[in-house]
Amino acid sequence: KWETSETLNIGFDASFFDNHLDLILDWWKKDTKDLLYTVQLPGVVGNWASSPAVNIATMNNHGVDFQIVGRGNFTEDFSFEVTLNNTFLSNEITHLTEGVDFFDTGGYRGITPTNRNAVGQTISTFVGYTMIVYFNSQADVDSSPSQDGKGIGRFKYEDVDGDGAITPDDRTYIGSPVADYTGGLTLNLRYKQLTFETYWYGSYGNEVWNQQKWFTDFFGSFEGAAKGTGAFNSWTPELGNNAGAPIWESASNLSTNGAGNSWYVEDASYIRLQRISLSYEFETAFTDRINLKGLNVGFAANNLWTITKYTGIDPSVGGASDANFGIDVGNYPATPSFTIDLELKF
Repeated sequence: KWETSETLNIGFDASFFDNHLDLILDWWKKDTKDLLYTVQLPGVVGNWASSPAVNIATMNNHGVDFQIVGRGNFTEDFSFEVTLNNTFLSNEITHLTEGVDFFDTGGYRGITPTNRNAVGQTISTFVGYTMIVYFNSQADVDSSPSQDGKGIGRFKYEDVDGDGAITPDDRTYIGSPVADYTGGLTLNLRYKQLTFETYWYGSYGNEVWNQQKWFTDFFGSFEGAAKGTGAFNSWTPELGNNAGAPIWESASNLSTNGAGNSWYVEDASYIRLQRISLSYEFETAFTDRINLKGLNVGFAANNLWTITKYTGIDPSVGGASDANFGIDVGNYPATPSFTIDLELKF
């Protein structure tokens, strides 16, 4: 059956100080039931069977949206308007169909799964081993729980279930691509015929699975291919746990590039200068002399600057579907662009 959604929204609008300050506030809740998901079929059904879409989950989203608009004049010729948009979001899977404890999505180059959807977690939560540190000595290797491929300079994982061995049961939830907060700030200044506008956008509280590090930061991934600068910060005895990547070696196993772990998951919070523009509208006295009803010239630039701790190309990573997003496999970044505008009115 089709997905259904129930939405509750409570809000109010208010203006203060003779319309110089506007406040718009909304508290909302959305319950989506019978979420559709295309399940993976077993190999015995052959290559040509179409995977069915089944009702698999119930999901809750709730949050607060509010907008603040301030406007006024510094002088008779100099005016301003500031708009601040804010969204606080909480996302959670609240129910799975009978017989389903979770469903996994995503997988790249042998790292499967990357995303797990389970009750109590956000949609598309990252799953994998928790990397504690690197193995820094042979004594550390010998005294640690059993772990396939363990060795000096390689990943050391947390024994979550405490059974003395690193197994798939030790995989746990290691991050979420769902942002806790997103917002934007627009500033508009006008002095006589000159207009300046800028727009900033920010996202906070979300992580990204930086899968591109699998290609660039391991010698064992596509040996002989070009590598990234992370190779210069790979493990050495001097760097120890300050290293940015495991030891530079030709090896592929659970303790190197053969399993997903928290090393791939990075804070993807960011602030971006998304647009800045400057325009000039010529006065009527001038346009009348050249037989025009209006003349406006301007310059604009987009995606100029991003502030983030994320080491990949772009922290604003999407995904193939809601159940599998936040995976960066070398996605195209937001491209800076520049435009010159000329508007003529006849």
